Amino acid sequence: MSTATTTAHSTDGALRWFRRLMWAGIIANVVVGIVSIAYTPQVLALAKVDPATPLVWPRLSAMLVMLLAGFYIPAAIDPNAHRFAAVFAVVCRFAGTIFMAVVGGHYIIFGLFDFVFGAPQAICLYLAWQRMNAAPDGRASGSTIVALLAGLLAVGAFAWGAFQWLTQPVLPAFASDEEFFKYGSIGNDGAGGIPYPIWIAMPDVCAHHLPRPQGYAAFGLLYERGRNPAIDPPIGFSRAKVGVERMAINCAVCHTVRARLAADAEPQFYVGAAANTVDIQGYLRFLSRCAADDRFTPDHLLPAMAAKVKLSWLDRLTYRFVLIPFVRRRLLEQGEDLAWANRRPAWGPGRIDPFNPVKFGMLHLADDGTIGNSDMQAVWNLNSREQIRPSAPLHWDGLNNSVREVVISSALGDGAVAREFSFPAMERIDRFLRALPPPPSPHRPDAAAVERGKLVFAANCAECHAADGTRTLTVISVAEVGTDINRSHMWTELARDAYNNFREGRDWGFKSFRKIPGYVAEPLGGLWLNGPYLHNGSVPTLRDLLEPPAQRPAAFVRGLDVVDARNGGFVAPSCDPRQQPAEGFCFDTRLVGNGNDGHVYGTALSAAEKSDLLAYLLTF
Repeated sequence: MSTATTTAHSTDGALRWFRRLMWAGIIANVVVGIVSIAYTPQVLALAKVDPATPLVWPRLSAMLVMLLAGFYIPAAIDPNAHRFAAVFAVVCRFAGTIFMAVVGGHYIIFGLFDFVFGAPQAICLYLAWQRMNAAPDGRASGSTIVALLAGLLAVGAFAWGAFQWLTQPVLPAFASDEEFFKYGSIGNDGAGGIPYPIWIAMPDVCAHHLPRPQGYAAFGLLYERGRNPAIDPPIGFSRAKVGVERMAINCAVCHTVRARLAADAEPQFYVGAAANTVDIQGYLRFLSRCAADDRFTPDHLLPAMAAKVKLSWLDRLTYRFVLIPFVRRRLLEQGEDLAWANRRPAWGPGRIDPFNPVKFGMLHLADDGTIGNSDMQAVWNLNSREQIRPSAPLHWDGLNNSVREVVISSALGDGAVAREFSFPAMERIDRFLRALPPPPSPHRPDAAAVERGKLVFAANCAECHAADGTRTLTVISVAEVGTDINRSHMWTELARDAYNNFREGRDWGFKSFRKIPGYVAEPLGGLWLNGPYLHNGSVPTLRDLLEPPAQRPAAFVRGLDVVDARNGGFVAPSCDPRQQPAEGFCFDTRLVGNGNDGHVYGTALSAAEKSDLLAYLLTF
């Protein structure tokens, strides 16, 4: 091609814009490369990607970006004279885009960097060369329409990539498995999380909907020493950034206990135990009632939010016109989705209906009127369970015998979704719970009574509850054990089949859900922390469990945290269900699903035998 021809075409608008974009890209490459080499950790943090170790790899990548800038210079000077360089520059940009899209996660931001230069460069180069090759008769070609469509596609692709980057969770790292269990994400932050500034403002704006003026601690949520309940996450909540910072529950909210060895003692927290103070239903009802309140508006929420977190002018606009209305709508929908629970007895602290929400929500089954209210369960010693019995049944009714499936399905039940789900995170929880032992009992009963009680246990209880018991970790039929049948009725064959066939978002690999009418005979590790007792938490203490059902308390206070060293379990005074106590929750065993019948094993023993057996049980 002659110099005259090149010069003539250099005045073409598309060609001029191609050259400008090339120079802009070269400058951007050099600037980003230098900054990335000098400030690698800061750049990775700004891009929201995981820290790189060693840092030599991102620095070499930055050097590669700078080297490519040198190859782009001939195309920026004269793309007609250096056609290979021009095509090479565009191809490199798209190669970088595709590579980063395949890598995924927050690395897509680097792909968008290449795309924002590569797409318009390709369109401008296409237009310029099409016009150079246009027919001599001047007939209009379709290049402009093609370029316009390509431009629209490029804008759409960029918007999609930006959305993926903005909504990709930014999760804090936890070196300790226990800290991860308490505060890590289970993959529900974007789907079910509440923006952090709104979450911490709601107890102030809707204080009149709290049972007591304690913020979220009024629902028994647990705050470790040194954490500020006004702004810090409680145990069982993750704080992660998905577009904005959000608060979402995790497994520890139901599986961490607070206990005091005396009324004036410092509370201790035991991870893996059955939560005794947490009122999940009360917390969820508070969220929906607050959202329905006339005060759930930007004019009331924004000042409460600004008092606790710094809000930029953009934050204020985003929350006022987008996030607050959106969160309000979502919380109202959540309240409507759980309205069926208003027609059943209240769960109360330390209890939950774990599967009806899944049946009616995630599995889209019709409300069948069943009641699944159950005590939360301890989840420690999972390896020991499988040493006692391979593929040991899990949950109160043994509805699954795969730890992997239980961990994954529990996360899904708490709102995890395929897009945010992390199998490595679930495997980390699995490993942690398998190795987590129950805390040893602090009780020190009379040694002679313990030895006598060991013999009573061997004769009356060991078959179902000793590590070598022939029926330990088997499902005992409802007809034999005699405890409240409602939980067993709740888990149906239809629910079993729906869960095994659940494929929403991906193939989760469920195949171990089953239906066996009855309840699991559990080993007794950590028994001192597991009160109240039976699958529905209807018997307050071990002493009460050794009495015939008619002599067990008909109503008692749940949700207290003082350990009962004399009777086993937690201090649980009697109460009148018509009047809720100042602290805790009055549990009425006469309500459907709350029955305290059954498990009459040991109730016919003599008073002396019961006393000795209780002494032995207090050592678990």
